[in-house]
Amino acid sequence: MALLTGLRAAGLRSARPLGWRQAGVLGWVGMRGVVTLAIALSLPARFPARDLMLVTAVAVILVTVVLQGTTLGGVIKLLKPTDGDPPAPVALPPAEAAVARAKFEAAEQVAYDADGELVHPQLLEIYRSRAVGTDRYAADADRFMDRVRPHFDLMLGVIAAGRRELLRLHRKGQIEDETLHDLERDLDLEEVGIIYQRGSQSSPERWE
Repeated sequence: MALLTGLRAAGLRSARPLGWRQAGVLGWVGMRGVVTLAIALSLPARFPARDLMLVTAVAVILVTVVLQGTTLGGVIKLLKPTDGDPPAPVALPPAEAAVARAKFEAAEQVAYDADGELVHPQLLEIYRSRAVGTDRYAADADRFMDRVRPHFDLMLGVIAAGRRELLRLHRKGQIEDETLHDLERDLDLEEVGIIYQRGSQSSPERWE
């Protein structure tokens, strides 16, 4: 902690020293029993009091894993660790807007050939649309998400229809198990992504 404090004082802003509350919790969860046992087992067989050291190592494991592990919740409630550093100046919505703009600028550079002719219009339009939509999201994230959540509901309904059709084909023996599992995996990934986006603050870049 002293090292991090010194680095932060020297101007390294990413060095964030822990307060005594956070350091106390971190020290309590430090499970050192496995390391102790590894050291004890590495001792030669003829080392004096090797058996005593092995028994001691097992005792340390019991204390660090059982005692510290079962009382961790109580320690956290007692110390109440908090993050005393001020939040970063850029929040999630404007950060996502900046990423979307960077993607659009990169797409714009490769969308034209050497003669200046547009050769990837769809690619350019996709990233332009995402950049514009993400800017609107960053301007008022809560209001934007209220408008697009019904869109997520429609997408979930579409995925459910695709899942029903996939199961129907499998029940009729028209597709193999491997095909069922591959397409189910794709639907599951798509569904999980939409559920996450619908329930969290996320930009339109993730759902277009």
